Amino acid sequence: MLDVRGVSLNFGGINALSNIDLSVREREIFALIGPNGAGKSTLFNCITRLYKPTEGSITFAGHDLLALQAHDLPAIGIARTFQNTALFPQLSVLDNVLVGAHHATDHSPVRAVLRTSSWRRNETEVRERAEKLLVSLSLDSMARRRLGSLDFPTQKRVELARALLASPRLLLLDEPAGGLAREEAEELSLLVRKLRDEEDLTVLLVEHHMAMVMKLADRICVLDSGVKLAEGTPHEVQHDPDVIRVYLGSSRKKEGKP
Repeated sequence: MLDVRGVSLNFGGINALSNIDLSVREREIFALIGPNGAGKSTLFNCITRLYKPTEGSITFAGHDLLALQAHDLPAIGIARTFQNTALFPQLSVLDNVLVGAHHATDHSPVRAVLRTSSWRRNETEVRERAEKLLVSLSLDSMARRRLGSLDFPTQKRVELARALLASPRLLLLDEPAGGLAREEAEELSLLVRKLRDEEDLTVLLVEHHMAMVMKLADRICVLDSGVKLAEGTPHEVQHDPDVIRVYLGSSRKKEGKP
């Protein structure tokens, strides 16, 4: 479904990404991991068209993503969340979620002013799907509450609901467990797998929470300093010598240190 080939990105002489190849299969949960500065978010931002690679190609379901702009992606079935929630604290939970349907909403000023039957039907369908998602994510009881009054884990779920309202085929999650306690991360892991099945999603995530990644991901790609170190199942990645070196440090292992 998603194919990244030979992607490199240079920032002022610094190679942020170097010749990255990876493929994400349909209905797969695929994780990008690596130390800070590995290039995970940089690759994420290339896929979602916030950055333009210096070299390489990125295709999604037959679409050349490098020929598109970020605002074009929801219309072809791509949605994302952000490491720091990009929400509107002064708006209600429901209104924040409804923002996610902007690409599917009838924007015709004439139809909106006249409130034509097609405009009303479109608005009703969008709102019904938003309310259904709030129920699925256990947010329905706070639909009218101001987002800024809610805790961070709840805001994370609101952002997830907003991304899902776009009915994506590919959902990109940028550190969804960031700032969550262990129990909350475990609940999120179960929720992502449930949503993958119910919404027929393909999921690509960047995550530092290794326990969550190893339980959730079907396959994992490990980056270090903009270079791909390994790719495979959680078991394969955990036993890859290059991954062990990056995460544990070869010198510490030789010295017998924990």
